[in-house]
Amino acid sequence: MDPPVTTERLSQINQVILNVENAKRERQQTLVAFLEHVPAADQELVEQRIQQLLNGIRTLEEQGRTLIRERDSLIVGMASSIRGRPGGNN
Repeated sequence: MDPPVTTERLSQINQVILNVENAKRERQQTLVAFLEHVPAADQELVEQRIQQLLNGIRTLEEQGRTLIRERDSLIVGMASSIRGRPGGNN
């Protein structure tokens, strides 16, 4: 495993995780505002929009979990490669 590449990927993952968390928070805030302020004139339309927002939130949560798993895997791989080097902690 090439440490500079791994370090760069870890940095990218951390940035994407922040972006995902921000997008999720925005959708949650939109959902709350929608529920508080939109009159239910067309109940079917309201329910569809709520479902779209909930689906988007779930998708972002899964994306975040996937990124965290990748990040953790890279960290473990880096630690293992360091331990396997001469002079590493074996």
